[in-house]
Amino acid sequence: MNLFKKFWNFVSNYHIPKDVNNLKRIQLQILNQYNFLISIFFFIDSVRDLLFGFWINFYVLFALGVIFLLLFLFTKVRFNSFILLGCCLLLLLLIFYFSCIGGFNNGIALYYFAVLSAVLFIFNGKNEFFFRIIIYVMITILFSISHFYDFNIFRLKDHEDELLTKNQRIITFFQVFMITILNGYFIARKNYVTAKLYHKTIRSENMIQALKRKLNTDTINNNIEDLVKLAINNDVSFMPAFRNFFPNFYNNLIVINPDMTFDELKFCALLKLGFTTKDIAEYAHLTFRTVQTKKSRLRKSFNIPSEIDLYKWVDEI
Repeated sequence: MNLFKKFWNFVSNYHIPKDVNNLKRIQLQILNQYNFLISIFFFIDSVRDLLFGFWINFYVLFALGVIFLLLFLFTKVRFNSFILLGCCLLLLLLIFYFSCIGGFNNGIALYYFAVLSAVLFIFNGKNEFFFRIIIYVMITILFSISHFYDFNIFRLKDHEDELLTKNQRIITFFQVFMITILNGYFIARKNYVTAKLYHKTIRSENMIQALKRKLNTDTINNNIEDLVKLAINNDVSFMPAFRNFFPNFYNNLIVINPDMTFDELKFCALLKLGFTTKDIAEYAHLTFRTVQTKKSRLRKSFNIPSEIDLYKWVDEI
């Protein structure tokens, strides 16, 4: 399991610059994950069609797998909207070609719907609206042409019967169903992590304002804002920055408890900034119960009576 997490973390952050903002990082991570999974999907599909003797399908699906794998491997290609648009248009042309062999019964036209759902998160930037329109118009045109000719434009010698089999149609249906589920998952996940990031930003702003009121000054520089953001991001530089901002806090705690651990100091620092139990659990990646246990241990370590509010005690240090 740990090996899989390390591999997935490598896939998610592959060739993503360290200096990008959190929102952009999330978008790039999801695009990495999607490109990688779709390439694996097409490779597996191509092998399956090879086993069934569908040689043309094998070559096409394998080529699509290579294209999406290249999108994952090469940064400039992967993050270029025009190249992504070109790949989508190529995919639509392939769907058009294979859906017009043997009639609508082969089920290939269902792939249009998978592309429609994928476009919703591949091209969701404010400057990419035009790309979505191009894809929608292209699908409308290709589907209309196919419908006009009753999906019987092309012929493949000795292959028509295979494409019209019920097995081929049901397999295509499940493929499209799986891709649509995958698209839906990534759309929902992107919305979730974006909303979570927005909530984190709002929470940090509220905490900064509360700290300014508690410290009773309007002249605090940006250090306090940076300090809260470091704590929220669970950054390793949080504690050195905290000691610089509250230089006497550590020394006062040491006087009370010379055996204080670094973990207890960090926990007290989060309480000093006004982090709630829920905040600490979320930003330090701990369970709610673990944070409550830490609070109980802190009371025992510093001999804090149960009737004294822990946050008030920390504020007075």
